[in-house]
Amino acid sequence: MIHFIKVHTKQKITVKWLFFILILSAFGYANDDKSGVKAIVSNTKILAGNIVKLRIRATGDKVVFPKIKIIEGVKVLRQEERVTNIHTYNLGEFKKERTILILTFAPQKDMTIPSYEVEIDGRIYATKPIKLIVKNANTSNISSNHIFSLKLKSNKKSVVPGESFLVTVYFFLQQGVIVSKKPQYNRPEFKGFFVEKADKGKSYYKDNYQVTELRYILTPHSEGNYTLGPALAKIGLQNKSKKDIFNKVFSTKWVQKVSNTLDIEVLPQTVESGFVGKFSLTSKVDTQEVKAHKAVNLTVKIEGEGNLVNFDLPHYELDGVTTYSDDAKIDTKVVDGKIYSSYSKKFVFISEKNFIIPERILSMYDPEEGKLKELKIKAFNIEIKKSKATAMAVKTSKSIEGKVITLEENNEIISKNQWILVLSFILGGLFFYLLRYLPKRKQKSSKESEALKILYAHISKDTEIEEMVRKLYARKNGDTSVEINKKRLKELIEHFR
Repeated sequence: MIHFIKVHTKQKITVKWLFFILILSAFGYANDDKSGVKAIVSNTKILAGNIVKLRIRATGDKVVFPKIKIIEGVKVLRQEERVTNIHTYNLGEFKKERTILILTFAPQKDMTIPSYEVEIDGRIYATKPIKLIVKNANTSNISSNHIFSLKLKSNKKSVVPGESFLVTVYFFLQQGVIVSKKPQYNRPEFKGFFVEKADKGKSYYKDNYQVTELRYILTPHSEGNYTLGPALAKIGLQNKSKKDIFNKVFSTKWVQKVSNTLDIEVLPQTVESGFVGKFSLTSKVDTQEVKAHKAVNLTVKIEGEGNLVNFDLPHYELDGVTTYSDDAKIDTKVVDGKIYSSYSKKFVFISEKNFIIPERILSMYDPEEGKLKELKIKAFNIEIKKSKATAMAVKTSKSIEGKVITLEENNEIISKNQWILVLSFILGGLFFYLLRYLPKRKQKSSKESEALKILYAHISKDTEIEEMVRKLYARKNGDTSVEINKKRLKELIEHFR
């Protein structure tokens, strides 16, 4: 009996010690949670283009993380917070929140993640710096976790506002890699630039890689320092670790890569200009001698190195001359890494008397020479030939004037009563005309103006269209003697609508 009591006493002592150890460890655990923050990364040695996730863990009732958008010059691609609750029992009531800040980024060279300060329950704690070693991706270090990569290149590092340049995204994929899902691609961020795709892209093989190029033409809005990119891509690979009962792979493993970024400096432009580049200009008219109401076509063409997508020539405004213009035709292409553009626009002039198409001077800034240059649209004198009908009308007018003079010389007198009668008849007829026919004439004039606008753009396609435009223009200028085939006019309008 005494022996039994001794054994029981030893067990009590052992339980007490265990309980005491648990208390110490629990307080130690709680103290560790209150002690501060910790920053960790999954791997400190990576390949360029691989994703790095920085986790900053903090425990407390109230945690305030710093706002981190850039880590030592590298843009943060994604940021998220996760919160979990911690409960400890048998020690009284104890409850804490563990918060984790996850930052995703893709370094391209060796770097050190700096120390960050985090506020926990009113106190400031700091993380320890973390050094990352980044290796360049090449054929010697390609492995199963580096089967593809992305690269961003620009043909210029500094430009001026309005000067276009080329940015190319290169997608490298090892030959023989089986992609189970269509790759997902996110275009680089081009904030601060006008952007257009240069072409549909191209693919080729080089050094055991399938290379795909995607090219973009960028034009800066204003001066400043900008960072372009990165581009992101994900490819789906067969997950060989998961197979079905027939030993076939049925799962997809997604692998994500990120390209480098580019720093572009947009320098201030010291002089204002219409466009930027190295261009030449030609201008010509199809004729400088034409009949009244016949069209004269002026064609202006600008071509050379640079981008003319956002450029357009202003309209001509000439007194007594009806002018129209076609939409400009602009072609842009990339040759040997440089951007070339051609711009062509046609202006149409219609008049019944001689006129001058005035000279125009355009300003062009040449970024290579840093100079402002002039491009000139030549002036053209246009002579309107008088038709036989016009000459006869002038001759008849002169003969009538001669008869009037003869009447005055003979002193033939019309009685006062006769003049009153004639004047009353004229005024009555004019009032009747205005009351009955003027609204219809206005409506007809409106339709003919609309027809003139539609047909002028096609004036060079057919002599019938040219003749119809001439008649419409004559009617517009008040020549009521001109007759128009309404049925044929309607057919032409419907054909070009």
